[in-house]
Amino acid sequence: MDYRKQIEQYLEKSGGIITASYCRSNKVPTIYLSRLVREGHLLRAAEGLYISEEGMYDDHYYFQYRFKKAVFSYETALHLLGVTDKIPQGMDVTVNYSYKFNEVPSTVNIHYVNKEIHELGVVVARTMFNNPVRVYSYERTLCDFIAHEDRMDREVYVKLIRSYSKYAKRDIHALYEIATRMGIGKEVKALMEVVYE
Repeated sequence: MDYRKQIEQYLEKSGGIITASYCRSNKVPTIYLSRLVREGHLLRAAEGLYISEEGMYDDHYYFQYRFKKAVFSYETALHLLGVTDKIPQGMDVTVNYSYKFNEVPSTVNIHYVNKEIHELGVVVARTMFNNPVRVYSYERTLCDFIAHEDRMDREVYVKLIRSYSKYAKRDIHALYEIATRMGIGKEVKALMEVVYE
């Protein structure tokens, strides 16, 4: 197959974004990306990440691409899961305590957790440009809000807990399992009993 054509077809499906790793895994020589940059058809947005002239700048996807271990959390997770219409001011991400950032945009709120619970409740969601990113599930986000209630926006906190009953994909078993592993099982159970009695 014509490599250029393969790249163009992929760009149409991906909203104008392509990575060097995609090319390597699909046996497309990455030299074609360099040529397309030289010709002005692609822009190198970050190392190994390219965007076409028609491509949309996807903040969440680019951030995830640069910081692969970060998980979108709190209000950003709710937004990406489509359970809130509130657009967060900045990005909330969670990493484990040993993770080091070289340079992070000022609009990013970083939350640190123990390694044991960092990957707990991670799911894949799609950005508004249909790119996959790692986010915490509604259940994990709910547990994070309950665990740090004193630091949460009260209105968002109350709405989040009440709206969980209407969430189509809710998984009470997963909620209690995550809560137990986070050490807040009793608090979550008591709250759920009050809200849903």
